[in-house]
Amino acid sequence: MYNPATGREEFIMISTPSEVAMGKSVHESIIQKYKLSRDPAQIDRVRRIGERAAKVSDRQDYEYHFYLIEEDEMNAFTTPGGNIYVYTGLLEKLENDDQVASVLAHEIGHCAARHTVKKFQAALGYDLISTIALNAIGEGTAQQIAQLSSGAVMNIVFSAYGRQDEYQADQLGIKYMYRACFDPRAAVETFKILEAGSQGPDVPLILRSHPFISDRIHMVEEEIKSLGSKYGPSPCVMAR
Repeated sequence: MYNPATGREEFIMISTPSEVAMGKSVHESIIQKYKLSRDPAQIDRVRRIGERAAKVSDRQDYEYHFYLIEEDEMNAFTTPGGNIYVYTGLLEKLENDDQVASVLAHEIGHCAARHTVKKFQAALGYDLISTIALNAIGEGTAQQIAQLSSGAVMNIVFSAYGRQDEYQADQLGIKYMYRACFDPRAAVETFKILEAGSQGPDVPLILRSHPFISDRIHMVEEEIKSLGSKYGPSPCVMAR
């Protein structure tokens, strides 16, 4: 299928309805492991910012959902079906909505480029191919996820993306911030906050096995310079 986010034809075996069903199964494993926030103000803030960025995503064949996890870590992650999770430990370190948007837009970039579903597709491997051969790709794929142990599911969720996927999600995140009237320059500020919080043995998940922050900052800065030529005049007036 052609993916407008990546501009390439890609081999995706998992249909959108099946991916959404997978996401629901994965969510059950996540809420067994983590406590979701009950703070209505923080939950609304994450959803409001996330939904604004999601509206300009290249992928609109499912509904995006945003969750806040009560965990004192600087992390965020995405699962199939457009489910995006942010830790309270990261949210508390971010200084403004633009910085929050930089995290959420990056994760939306993973969704749009189908990095997340491709990661699950690769992990399921032979079992998924067998399911397709039996013409049971719809419910069958979600059932495979449901049959996995919670630990096995979380291992897939937290497995690292490749470097090119991370660069691509960064680029898409900048694009979506620009189109959603957030200040893309906040992505650089967020990288510096993450860098300051990644000293020592506990490296944040969103930096684990990722490209060096200095390389990502350089790429993002170059991407920001080219926004007008790539996507036309800004749809808004950015104010700081």
